[in-house]
Amino acid sequence: MKKTILRAALCFSLVAAVSATAVSCSSDDETTENVSSIDPANFKGRIASGTTVSLDATKVYNLTGTLSVESGATLIIPAGTRIVASEGATYLIVERGGKLIANGTATNPIVFEGSTHKQGHWGGVVVLGNAPSNRSSLGTSTSELGDLVYGGTNKADNSGILKYIVIKDSGYKYNPAKEFNGLSLFGVGSGTVVSYIYVADGADDGIEFFGGNVNADHIVVLGVGDDSIDWTEGWQGTAEYIYASRKKQYQTAAEPGNRGVEADTQDTDENTVFGNGVSNPTINNATFIGNSAGSESQGMKIRAGSNGKFDNIVIANFSTGLDFETPRTYNWFTSASYIKNVRFVGVTTPWKSKAVAPATTGPNLSGVFTTSTTATGAGNVTALPDWAKGWTGLTSFDTTDAMN
Repeated sequence: MKKTILRAALCFSLVAAVSATAVSCSSDDETTENVSSIDPANFKGRIASGTTVSLDATKVYNLTGTLSVESGATLIIPAGTRIVASEGATYLIVERGGKLIANGTATNPIVFEGSTHKQGHWGGVVVLGNAPSNRSSLGTSTSELGDLVYGGTNKADNSGILKYIVIKDSGYKYNPAKEFNGLSLFGVGSGTVVSYIYVADGADDGIEFFGGNVNADHIVVLGVGDDSIDWTEGWQGTAEYIYASRKKQYQTAAEPGNRGVEADTQDTDENTVFGNGVSNPTINNATFIGNSAGSESQGMKIRAGSNGKFDNIVIANFSTGLDFETPRTYNWFTSASYIKNVRFVGVTTPWKSKAVAPATTGPNLSGVFTTSTTATGAGNVTALPDWAKGWTGLTSFDTTDAMN
């Protein structure tokens, strides 16, 4: 998904412990009412500016529509909380200036899941921040649906804490061209904590970064219908310890999964200088596992002018390991050693590049990366690393679970 979010316009009918001053119950925010309780059976609505809502981990919250955290509001989700989403365009969105404090633990992660376990059952988790997008000279952009502004100039913006979170069954599709990701980060700043996130069995991307400067670590993405990790709009954060794989159960599905990484600068202007300018994240200690199904069996697709720095990367079972496109991307990777210690396991074609007219073949990029037979990727080569066990509900995973 590149730009797909709906506007929350529903009022709270939320019964659990709450620390709140007011929840907006009008479409124009002219009136408010004091709230002292929430109904977990009908969890949706808008948390108004100036309000803090705290959930109760002993209760299960049934997300029945859109839950929006407005600018100046805070939603606190304690460790061990379980949120079950109804089918359809149900999702949690933190608007620009709002905060989500979802601070799970290794023994008590926070779980978002569908009421039925299938890809695309519900929307997902969306966070909008004040860090730059490269879509405008102001560093801002607007979501296609709902006219929600995100982005700005504050690279260190803080949208809260997302730690030890499990997101299952996400990626609801509005139409063939628009669907949610598991976790969408729009213009999110480096003051936000994104750590120990597990996205499983979603219909679109696992995690997508739309600009911003947020950092992320200890990420697990398994069995999504599109790309495991996706970025665009000038994202310039660091992501490390990533374990991502297709699943064999979807190998013959219409959407068997696509790339381990899809890297863009911007879909309409790869040479933009707005906001952060070019996408240029740092990716360290990552394992990407695929299979040969579908037309996008690529470990890392780096294109649309994206730059990046990569070290200690394992790419397994994809038809193509590294796939490059566009002159700005070529120029970056031929200028210095930015892809180091790559280990290919069962990859048919280690690298390829796309021709730029009038040339009929792409440039020779065989020398832009170094290989290593001792690279460990996320920690255990292709096997599930120890840091990913337990809180994800997983005890093991390997290439046989992705199939080929």
